[in-house]
Amino acid sequence: MSFIVKYRSHTSGGREIVRARTMDKDILKIGRGAESDIVLSDLGVTLHHATIRRAGKTQITLETEKNLPVTVNGRSTTRADINAVRGGTIRIGPHRLIVAMGDGEDEEGRIAITIDREEVADNIKAHRLFSLAGTVPGKRISAWTFAALVLVSCLALPIWSYYSNKGVEQRADGFHADTLWVSGSMSDAHANLANDCQACHVDAFVSVRDSACLDCHTDIPDHAEADQMAMSEPEFGLGRAFLRTVSMAFNRPQRSCASCHIEHEGAGEMAAAPQQFCADCHTGLDTRLTDTDILNAHDFGRDHPEFRPRIMTRPADETGMARYRRVSLDDGPEENTGLKFPHELHLSETNGVARMAQRLSDEYGFGAALDCADCHVPTADRTRFEPISMEANCQMCHSLAFDRIGGTIRTLRHGEPEMVIADIRAFYRGTAPRRPIDLSGMERRRPGDNSRAQTVGRYQFAARTRYARADDAIRAVFSRDGACFDCHEVERPAARASLAFDITPVRQISRYMHAGWFDHAAHETEECGTCHEASTSEEASDVMLPGIETCRECHAGGTASGDEIVSTCAMCHSYHADEAAPYLVRARNNRGQRPRSVRDYGSLAINPRQDR
Repeated sequence: MSFIVKYRSHTSGGREIVRARTMDKDILKIGRGAESDIVLSDLGVTLHHATIRRAGKTQITLETEKNLPVTVNGRSTTRADINAVRGGTIRIGPHRLIVAMGDGEDEEGRIAITIDREEVADNIKAHRLFSLAGTVPGKRISAWTFAALVLVSCLALPIWSYYSNKGVEQRADGFHADTLWVSGSMSDAHANLANDCQACHVDAFVSVRDSACLDCHTDIPDHAEADQMAMSEPEFGLGRAFLRTVSMAFNRPQRSCASCHIEHEGAGEMAAAPQQFCADCHTGLDTRLTDTDILNAHDFGRDHPEFRPRIMTRPADETGMARYRRVSLDDGPEENTGLKFPHELHLSETNGVARMAQRLSDEYGFGAALDCADCHVPTADRTRFEPISMEANCQMCHSLAFDRIGGTIRTLRHGEPEMVIADIRAFYRGTAPRRPIDLSGMERRRPGDNSRAQTVGRYQFAARTRYARADDAIRAVFSRDGACFDCHEVERPAARASLAFDITPVRQISRYMHAGWFDHAAHETEECGTCHEASTSEEASDVMLPGIETCRECHAGGTASGDEIVSTCAMCHSYHADEAAPYLVRARNNRGQRPRSVRDYGSLAINPRQDR
């Protein structure tokens, strides 16, 4: 035994819609409750209003709950028997239930109950008593009203507000309708322009022009020549080409300031350009710019060339200018700074240098041996290191003392070869000095120095060597094992008999990566030897920079896993061709953050010191 329950409704155009459901049971509950078999949604129907029981193949019995009256075939009753063959009609509130035998092939032997809802005037009035339909305007009127309200409040008023404040340098405090168009708060860098929209948005419905940016940022250089940047761009796919067309249609040209520096993304730092912005051009760059020496790069962790530092190949030529060349670390570059300095000798823990450090430990704070920090002092911004100087770093061991007058020690003048020669000649008073000059005794201290000649590492020093003539003393100072020769490149005079010795100027490189940025402050928790192999360097010409594989031990590319650091292009490279730190470094400097470890790559440095 089963019933077929059909819900019948009509569209606004009069089309009939029937939803049928088969119920294999003998008892059907009728009511407003969700658990009812026949649900009649109307407040005039109780949760359980009536029950239909099947009394035979074609007979049903209707009984109401709590003696609630219903209309059966035009008569009000609380109980009725209905023969489905003859048919019958049950009215409960605005709903009409038509009882009949199923007439389809799938409905044979089943009793069909079809439910209609009659929207008679009284029922409509009753329905509106319990809804907003009788209070608010109709849907069409409401739609047009809200559309007009949106146009006035979000278009007309903002346009009026914009033009009424045009030319005003600083708006008055309070609400301005055109701020409804603002998509978000200004970044910290431009927060002072929050009430001066027209400082950037000069024309309505026109993207911010580069000229508006350059009014303030007057010293920002271009990334490259405009024609080179245009040639370096690859052919984009259909999707990105479409986005470019849309951008141009809305007055936002390509390669503009606003295409990279996006504002109104919320307070805080302005977001750096995504890595893809750089990779678009620098991936396969050599195929589009055939005359460039810039190597292809896509991702630091997967596709980045070996570092090419700017190496000094000669500290000065005949014009006094130093010579530089960019060389890949894969090619084993050697530099010439004009200085002779073996790191391996000075970092030894067992030789004479170590013993000297122990003797001077109370005075200068050395340990059992010298280490990197004894000579390399960070700059105030902790980005790089102060230049090494004779006075601050060397003279405590390598004294230039040559005479004592009472309690005063006379020293040769470091960095002034002409004065060294003049001081020696003055000491000898022509050809009849009071005593021979002593260039290794007095207060002159050297690692391993004692009363005899000793060998320290690869160097032999003569102790208490005296010279009877000024010319011999001058030659000794500028010759092998002499005070100047041991550390400097001596330029000998052209004439053999001449004593016009000179010293090749020393140039200390403070920044090797001029196309990139490295910040020691962010790595201050690491040991120097982690990256720099100074303890095994026997020549001053060694370039002790770590290769890219050393950096990749901590730094990944655009994506990272585990303890790796996400390292995008903006972390080390500045888009604009200037000497400033890249954006991510400057952003953390603006927040006043101090790096705590190698994994916090922020920096306090924004003004790098130039090579001298």
